[in-house]
Amino acid sequence: MKKKIKLIFFHPYSYLGGADNSLQRLIKKLDLNKFSITFVSLNNSYLKRNLSKKIQFKKLMVSRTIYAMPELRKLILSFSNGEFKKIIVISNQNFANIISYFSTIFINNIKRIFIDRNHIDELNFTKNSKEKFKKIIIKFLMKITYPKANQVIGVSNKLSNDLSIFVETNVKTIYSPSFDTDIIKKSRETINLNKKFEYIINVSRFSKRKDHQTTLNAFKIVSKKYDKIKLILIGYGEERKNIIKLAKNLNIHDKILIINKTDNPYSYIRKSKLLILTSLYEGFPNILVESLTIGTPVISTNMNSGASEILLNGKGGDLVKLGDYVNLSKKIISFFNSPKKLLRKKNIAKKKLYRFNTITHSKIYSKIFQKI
Repeated sequence: MKKKIKLIFFHPYSYLGGADNSLQRLIKKLDLNKFSITFVSLNNSYLKRNLSKKIQFKKLMVSRTIYAMPELRKLILSFSNGEFKKIIVISNQNFANIISYFSTIFINNIKRIFIDRNHIDELNFTKNSKEKFKKIIIKFLMKITYPKANQVIGVSNKLSNDLSIFVETNVKTIYSPSFDTDIIKKSRETINLNKKFEYIINVSRFSKRKDHQTTLNAFKIVSKKYDKIKLILIGYGEERKNIIKLAKNLNIHDKILIINKTDNPYSYIRKSKLLILTSLYEGFPNILVESLTIGTPVISTNMNSGASEILLNGKGGDLVKLGDYVNLSKKIISFFNSPKKLLRKKNIAKKKLYRFNTITHSKIYSKIFQKI
């Protein structure tokens, strides 16, 4: 019997987010006759509900990623008994990649793939001196560990280019697998929204990096002009209370619908006239591809990575400067006054969505797994 390749996906915190959705789509398309898959996290992954029962899920009994090394190493060693052709550890995001390296050092027949989804701006984005020091350490460790990977993958061209400061060669761009026809099916599920209103939607984690402040300030201006438009916010995270507080201070809280994390935001996107994303930085904002797949046009901040590639430098959707809520509000108002221009852009972007096709990307990954 031909030996399988053991794939260990190390994704410390598995939430309902873009990275998780991308991993889920990738794993679903991999050939389980060729690969034996173990998914490792520090919490109970929601992915377990949606993937084959042949996939093993392992929860490490530690509270933080930095403490994962002994257990992760022990798990990897348990597979090092000659049963598999080779063992590949695929880790996600910079700190997990660092921990993955130190967990696998001096283990024979181990291959490492680092997937980096965090733009370099994240390592510079902090006003807290303690956090700043921590990120200096992370950058230092990336310079040590990234060259040791068999393959480093950036989820956008800009991100891959920026990774060259950590590793000169062996960086490959593979866009997040985010174009999937299953999204269209999910978007047709029934939801109840008041038909008296039209909706704008923002789907993103409630964190500072997503800059909901810009979304709310822009919507404040829009709501003065249109009283029949509501804003849907779908997400979760530590900034939830601050977002609600700001909405009350801006006197728009009665025009906002906040929905906790859900594994199907797509029905809400389908019912919305427009999706907006105001992140300060991203590696690859999957939600833009998902919205375009469904057919909802988008306006996004022109963060350093991802958005401009998806939206073809503004030909496939509108881009605004970071934090520029005034211009964002003008773009939204312009759309509701005359939607044809942005709808044309949406159609241009849709023709290029094959670049993010899940099946194509799973085949690329499969070839890498077999080659390294």
